[in-house]
Amino acid sequence: MLFPAAKGAKRHRPFAAWRIVVWLVMLLAAAGFVINTYASVVLAGALGSVSDEAIAQGASDPRIGMAWSLAYSLAAFVVIAVALGTLRWREWGRRAMRAVALLLLVWSAYTAWGAFDQWQQLGVVLGQPGLPPDMLAFGQKHRTILLVGLLLKAVSVPILGWLAWVLGSVGARQQFAQPTL
Repeated sequence: MLFPAAKGAKRHRPFAAWRIVVWLVMLLAAAGFVINTYASVVLAGALGSVSDEAIAQGASDPRIGMAWSLAYSLAAFVVIAVALGTLRWREWGRRAMRAVALLLLVWSAYTAWGAFDQWQQLGVVLGQPGLPPDMLAFGQKHRTILLVGLLLKAVSVPILGWLAWVLGSVGARQQFAQPTL
């Protein structure tokens, strides 16, 4: 070797189940990043096709959707970077991932509450007599999708709470301690 690298003692780190959760958070953030970046591109193409008069008459403003998509893409990128820092055993990544896990926990709980409210309202609407069969089938399918999303969010809340807790535990902090060179 021309320039040998100065390496410290090889550290053995035991299996850490929290790393699997961090990988899942990173992969879901990556999917959200790709989807919302694509949505931003599509909405940017729609900017010129919707006139100010149409927006004034009630048409959707693509600038609002594009702003949300760009904000979501940026947030997803930050979550990916934090997850990578955590998986690379960086102390800043561990501290930031705790904050991200708590933020995602609150967001999941809040959006699960909203999904539950929508699920209930849709149930009331679908319970009314005289709905066409195709609309009833479409509504039932949408209600099932809402329920699956609600259940996934409900499951993610304690998992994200556990992740925030375990990354703050003494054992995890010791695993992230910097080796001496």
